[in-house]
Amino acid sequence: MENVLLCTGKYAEKPYYFEHAGMNVYCVEELCYLLASNPFMIDAGIMDKQLVQWLYEECELKELSHQLLQLFQRGCQPGVFVDTILDYTGYCSREDKERIDEVLKGSAGLDQYEKQKRQGDYLMKNGRYQLAVHEYEKLLSILPEAEKELIPSVYHNLGVACCRLFRFESGASYLKKAYELSLREESGIQYLEALREQLTEADYVSFIADHREYYELSMKVEKLYEMARGQFEATRENRMLSALKIYRDEGNTGSYYEEIDKIIARLKDDYRASVAQ
Repeated sequence: MENVLLCTGKYAEKPYYFEHAGMNVYCVEELCYLLASNPFMIDAGIMDKQLVQWLYEECELKELSHQLLQLFQRGCQPGVFVDTILDYTGYCSREDKERIDEVLKGSAGLDQYEKQKRQGDYLMKNGRYQLAVHEYEKLLSILPEAEKELIPSVYHNLGVACCRLFRFESGASYLKKAYELSLREESGIQYLEALREQLTEADYVSFIADHREYYELSMKVEKLYEMARGQFEATRENRMLSALKIYRDEGNTGSYYEEIDKIIARLKDDYRASVAQ
């Protein structure tokens, strides 16, 4: 989706309510965005004749509508139905479509809860942390007791997503819950990492001293921090920061602030992308 997209069809006066996402769409590009961003929600319910009628009447996409009606008559799979819409608009690159097809193949046979969890996982993997948080929270609100094996992993991933958004207090709370339910070492370590980012060093040390049950895990956390420091020292970012320090120490404030502004702008862009709705 890196190429410039030309608008296809007409902007609808009456929106189509996309039930799977719980929102209205006003043009085929908005529809494509939802389909491409949420591949785990693609199922037989996507194949709605009212959607085809909306594309015909509101968006004036008669050729696309005819193609979709023919698919109904042949009894196609949901993936083919979605591919037809994406191909018509040129919304997705070949790589994007292949990724969506892989998701559809991998989700075959999963129940609704596992699909919803994987949708959250997909969003987090692609850096859409805010949307992932919403997906996990929504899933936790409907998960029955019968799905108790799934609950710890949802809490874990929700905690990780919150930490990626610098919400360390919420992240620590969810990761602690995941650890208490599963006793998985990974959840315990990431819980302590979230605490370490949230608390002052003195408060964190005091917490570990008061909670000896976390002592062994805290030692593993420190090893991970040391490894991370060593890896960072070899990165381009570290070399750049070292160069900036030289600029500052030599009084070259113009170059120093120019580069600092570039770094801040890039970090802001990355953060906006991660919290985008």
